[in-house]
Amino acid sequence: MKSDLILNLITAHNSGREAAFCEAVTSLANDEEKKGNAALALSIRKTYQNKQRKPDLYTWSPSSTLSFVAQSAAPLPKDRDNTLDLIEIVHPTVNLSDIALSEQAENILNQVIEEQKQTEQLLKSGIFPTNRIIFYGPPGCGKTMTATALAKELGLEIAYVKLDGLISSYLGQTGVNIRKIFEFVKNNRIMLFLDEFDAIAKKRDDTHELGELKRVVTTLLQNMDAMAASVFLVAATNHQQLLDPAVWRRFDLSVFMDTPDFKQRTKIISRFITEHLSAYEPDKKTLITLTEGMSGSAIMSFMQSLAKFCILHKSADSKLTAEDVCRIWLSFAVPPSDKDDNGFIKALSHLQKNGITIRTLEAITGIPKSTLSYRMKKEEAHE
Repeated sequence: MKSDLILNLITAHNSGREAAFCEAVTSLANDEEKKGNAALALSIRKTYQNKQRKPDLYTWSPSSTLSFVAQSAAPLPKDRDNTLDLIEIVHPTVNLSDIALSEQAENILNQVIEEQKQTEQLLKSGIFPTNRIIFYGPPGCGKTMTATALAKELGLEIAYVKLDGLISSYLGQTGVNIRKIFEFVKNNRIMLFLDEFDAIAKKRDDTHELGELKRVVTTLLQNMDAMAASVFLVAATNHQQLLDPAVWRRFDLSVFMDTPDFKQRTKIISRFITEHLSAYEPDKKTLITLTEGMSGSAIMSFMQSLAKFCILHKSADSKLTAEDVCRIWLSFAVPPSDKDDNGFIKALSHLQKNGITIRTLEAITGIPKSTLSYRMKKEEAHE
């Protein structure tokens, strides 16, 4: 088999047909990879890449060289029945330094980046660098953004899997779509990103699921096992408890993304104030305190609401008052329909415990101080 590959390589070279030469090089590298010679396969691809330019290995992207299938030349895989694209090619622009990560997550990702930079050295020692990560945790805590930033740090484009095209109502088609996706990325140095991963990786022992969905998980696992070393796989889920146990074993690392802690909230809020609210001099300490327990996306929505309020209702030389902040915070903490419920009183109690005066709460709510005091004391006694 290898003799045929070498002859094809020489023939393509002599003919001067670059596309044929590229195909022959790729076939040779794939053949070595199937035999378990990952280091040699990587060297073959890198050597051909360097023929065209001499980048650092980890600024390598599918569109930058013909050593892999160019994304612009290869048509995107589609669902057979609804003709929707199964993936979208994303060019990441977010840097890891732009994200307020926990110290643990930051350390893990820096280790992954370092491993990827030292891939050849690790492979020479028979050690494979991390190239399969799953992010899990509550919604809005930065899983997708972190995956995007990691791709940027690694110099990779992202093949973002689109669930609306992937999951088909036709028997067997979802499994076919999964195979199409893995087939498309197999010859590319690219990040394959499976968001909302639980939609295709649910536990197979769930009695409420149909046999078809169980076969989808089996197909997914088989394709993950056969995935080329050039692909960096990232998955994200808000419902880790739904995942099939066998799925976890297919990942090198699992990274928990929780609601931002004090340090993370400080970074998010400080940066936003510097960029958008510095003229209005908000009390940073109050904002950091009031956003405890919020997801990263909720904090950003809250801060953007503050900025909109300032732009529309404040003069350039007026400050953002505690009353302004609390009124907007309450709209996030408690829906308007719950104003008479215990949740609303709990939210007001939270404000008071964090330094907001009862007089300010009266101005915000229109409820007399005596009534507020009575209801908050009653709620506190009930707890």
